[in-house]
Parts: sequence; structure tokens; C-alpha cells
Amino acid sequence: MKFNLFVHAFTVMLLLTASAAEGRLFAGLEGGAPATQSSDLTGFPAVTWTPGYSFDVSGAAATFEDTLYLCNGTFNTDLYKATLNTAPVFVTTISEDMQSLAFGRDTLWGYSNYASTKGIYSIDTQTGAATLEIDTYTGTGFMFFALSYNQADDMLYGYTEYGTTGLYSINIDTGEMLKIADPIPASNSQGRGMAIGDNVVYITATRGDDGVPYYAYDLAQGAGGTWEEFTNPYPAYHSTGGAAWLTEEQGIDDTTGENLLQLSVSSNPVYGQTSFGIQLPSAGNISLNIYDTSGRIQATVINSNRQAGAGEVYWSPDLSSGVYLAVLKSGNHTATCRIILI
Repeated sequence: MKFNLFVHAFTVMLLLTASAAEGRLFAGLEGGAPATQSSDLTGFPAVTWTPGYSFDVSGAAATFEDTLYLCNGTFNTDLYKATLNTAPVFVTTISEDMQSLAFGRDTLWGYSNYASTKGIYSIDTQTGAATLEIDTYTGTGFMFFALSYNQADDMLYGYTEYGTTGLYSINIDTGEMLKIADPIPASNSQGRGMAIGDNVVYITATRGDDGVPYYAYDLAQGAGGTWEEFTNPYPAYHSTGGAAWLTEEQGIDDTTGENLLQLSVSSNPVYGQTSFGIQLPSAGNISLNIYDTSGRIQATVINSNRQAGAGEVYWSPDLSSGVYLAVLKSGNHTATCRIILI
């Protein structure tokens, strides 16, 4: 039995380490006294964090193009847009107070604890109008102060400290909530800022100044798996805040912050033929390859010379259903986007 547990824990560690190389975890704190932090999780669980700008973060979510949505404020929540390298810019005030954010299906979601109905709301990022989509509280007592979206299964995930505490999957279409994992093994079992990257959940405990680490849960374990500890970037602070997962920043000019390459997919998930939108800063040879989650090339969409400017490349996939990474390269620069094939 001990050997089996060791093998299971080691396998989880390998999965987490493998996924860490494909993105960055962003984390912030309410109050904004210290700088926000990000990490590619190399060396998991002993990871190194990189400081960014100082900002009050109560909720965070990232689009598939790596735009960060950040919110803060009590009873009146302000919404901001940012990246890892550019400071937040005010967008609008959300009509309901939000305690956490998630982004999926081209929609910004938020959990509101102070609205007339506690639950998950869709948020219009232009006007700030919030519309109730899932009542999470009536009959269950669930209050999802931690919320995120998982591309791998098209589900929202929430962590609740109320009702039956733990990590839950949330079906966007039906509202069904299923418990996936027991509470994090922190002293008070409370978790707030949460992000999901490559099918792994990352969550902060509500305290870090008493030596509590951050936690990760690989969803490939299914229900009833193991939480893994990793380095807390805020060991001297109360850790309530927001978190988000971004794809690895590439194709960025280090001196100007200019996007040198841009890559997008016309539909995601992909059900049949799709097209990639590309933006090239200069003419030259480009390659667009499709990688699986193990880092192996599964398909080459294009490898040829192209003119500068915007363009479109069509692709008819002949691959199994699953999560893949599209990687566009031109010279020393790279742009990526994750795709789901169905």
C-alpha cells in the first residue's frame, strides 16, 4: 500500500512538472501592498516567483490571448484589463459585487456573494452588466470565492468553504455541481484565488503568513485525489487574492513589449476544419505546428515563406480528440494558442 501511494504521488508530481513548462501562474493579493507575482512553476514544488506591478487583486482571469481581467473593491467591484507586463487599465464597474473571476466560452464569469442571489454570473466586459447564470447557494450553501474555467472539459471549477467544503466541477449548461476533491490540507481549509492550467488546479489558502503553502490538484486523478504543496510567493502576507493561468509569454520584444507575432484560432473547441489567424511583423519563413500535451509534434499546418501583415491559414485536423498546443514560429519569436479537438 505504501509503495502504491508513493507511485501515485510521484506520478502526480511528474504530471504537474510537465504541465508547468507550458504556462505561467499569476497571483495577486487583496490590498496590493506587495507586487503581483508569476511563475512558470519550473522545479515544482520548489518554484521561483517573479514580481510584477503592485495592484489590489481580489479576482483574476485570463483569456486565451493572455489578456488578464482583474477586479477589486468591496460592494462595488471595478474591472480592469492588463497583461503580465502592462499595468491594469480601468474598464468598467460591474453591476454586482464579485469575489472571483473565470474566463471561458469567450465569456467572463464571476461569483457574487452579495447579490440578491449568490451564484455565478456572466459579465459584459463593456458595460459591466452581470447576469445570473447559476444559483450555487440555494439548497447547497456553496459559496465559490475561488472560481476558474478548464478548457480540457469545458467546465467551471469552484472551491467552497461553505456547504460541503472542497473542489467542485460546475457544468455551465446544467448547473450541476459535483465534488472532485476534499478540502486543501491547510489549517483552516479555506481557499480563495484559483487558476487552472493544462488540467491542473492551482489554489491559494487564505493564509500564507503562518507557513501555509500553495496547492495543486491534477484533475487527471479524477475524484478523491491528492493535493500537492508548492512554494507560496507571499509567505509574509495573508494570501487572499486572485489567480489566473496564462500561456507562456513568447513573441514579445523585451525592450518595447511589442507583440511581434500573433496567433488565434477561429473556433475553439474545434469540431472540423478551422482557420488560424496570424499576424507577422515582417516577411520570412514561418512554421505552424500542432503539439500534444507531451510536447510531441502531431501535425504541421504550414512551413513556408509568408509576407508581413495579417493572414489566415486553414487546417483540417486528422487527430484524436484532446487538448493540443498550436505553435507559430518566425525567426527567434514564437506565439502559441491552446486548442481543443472534438
